[in-house]
Amino acid sequence: MRAWVIGAVLLAGSAVTGAGAGAGAQQPPQSVSMVRAGMRTGGAWSPALFVCDAIDRDRVLVMSAPDARRRVTLTALEKPGLAPARAAQLRIGEGEAGMSQMWMPLLDAAGAQVGTIHSVSPGVVEPGATTPTVTSLTLNDDTATCRFAPQTRVLGATAKRSIQVTRTERSGYRYRSYDYDTNLPALSQPWGGRDTRASTTIDGGRLVEQSGDRRVYEFRRAGFVYRVLASTDAATPGGGVEVWQAGRRVLAEPFGAYTAALQP
Repeated sequence: MRAWVIGAVLLAGSAVTGAGAGAGAQQPPQSVSMVRAGMRTGGAWSPALFVCDAIDRDRVLVMSAPDARRRVTLTALEKPGLAPARAAQLRIGEGEAGMSQMWMPLLDAAGAQVGTIHSVSPGVVEPGATTPTVTSLTLNDDTATCRFAPQTRVLGATAKRSIQVTRTERSGYRYRSYDYDTNLPALSQPWGGRDTRASTTIDGGRLVEQSGDRRVYEFRRAGFVYRVLASTDAATPGGGVEVWQAGRRVLAEPFGAYTAALQP
């Protein structure tokens, strides 16, 4: 687990970008990212460095927790279904930071650069970054833009849609869903955010359960109750979205990959 913490901090905006940086001065990550092996078979969960919900590609990209040598596996999950399409064995190289941007090279087994992780420096994000600030991922000249918003509480992918919960200053929690079978145009967001038009948006949500590391966010509209569940404990992972009507659950979709902020 130590390598996962170090890796998460690297992408959360720490000044530590070199391969030889010590772990003693590290802060814990602001979020937990997890991926499940096999949506249909209910496989085991594994910690991830980050989850990239690509807004311009039909896939979700998940980078595994790095080992002591900074080696990672980048897995592409197809939308819809989240079936594994391909995986690449890589190593994270020495990072480079600018005034408001960060770049981390991805190296192949021979040490040649084959890709880049691009992220926004968390310090410039207002009103604050609560999850990894990765905005794009390039591998072999193919760049995928990653969904990102300030004050994200949950970003998860089911077999049919992506789900995002954010905190707003005026209207509590905001629910957005992005259906995979719909062409959703890209939208500009402040502070380096990346997004598309949502299939469904509901404001005024509440955090209705916070028992241990389990979070349940609830939203109501037109007689329907939407609930987004997520665990922030890598030892007891899981989450998903449910829709209820008149006390009856009419939809339940588990996450195959997700990021959940530690901040409620």
